[in-house]
Amino acid sequence: MKKANSAVSFDICHHNPYWAKRYFAADWEKWGIDRVFIQAYNDKNFNEELIYAQKYAGVAITDQQLSRLTQLVNNPNIKSILIFPFSGNPEKTASNLKKLI
Repeated sequence: MKKANSAVSFDICHHNPYWAKRYFAADWEKWGIDRVFIQAYNDKNFNEELIYAQKYAGVAITDQQLSRLTQLVNNPNIKSILIFPFSGNPEKTASNLKKLI
């Protein structure tokens, strides 16, 4: 992609490098990407995923995890938060997010 247009920013939201390689054959660390958002969609290992998210551009959560937003915003090691509308309704996700801010 960058060969075709070097001005393009290549961002990705994916599992941490361990899971990406082991289960998805996705070695995105070698893809020349600009920013990585680590998916933390599983609440059971959320805090473990935050360790990875602090090393990259940020964390990706779903609209079902908005209760974690304050924790993430107050974490100085999290640079960015990407919210995925898992419910399939991005307008509702945006509305709910606006209420929280």
